[in-house]
Amino acid sequence: MIGLTRRTGEQCRLDPDTIERVEAHPDTVVFLTDGAKYSVCESVDQIIRRIRDDRAGVIAACYVLDRGEDADPMGLGRATLTAEAHAPAPVIPLRRH
Repeated sequence: MIGLTRRTGEQCRLDPDTIERVEAHPDTVVFLTDGAKYSVCESVDQIIRRIRDDRAGVIAACYVLDRGEDADPMGLGRATLTAEAHAPAPVIPLRRH
């Protein structure tokens, strides 16, 4: 969910998967797939950034669930594993007698 501010000052949260399009007339309007529309204070670029950050968070959470460790491909956080640690183990062929 991404947080946005309606023109009335009310805070709202929207599921980015339900956003169909965002238009900037004089005001920024978010159109949802169910036909609802919201006039918000944020710019189109701010909304896109929030959608991107939300989706990146989902991908990182899936990575943690799959690998059991934090993903930090850019080395910005506290990752301690090298890229080689994420590589699959070498395949050792079995001998047939």
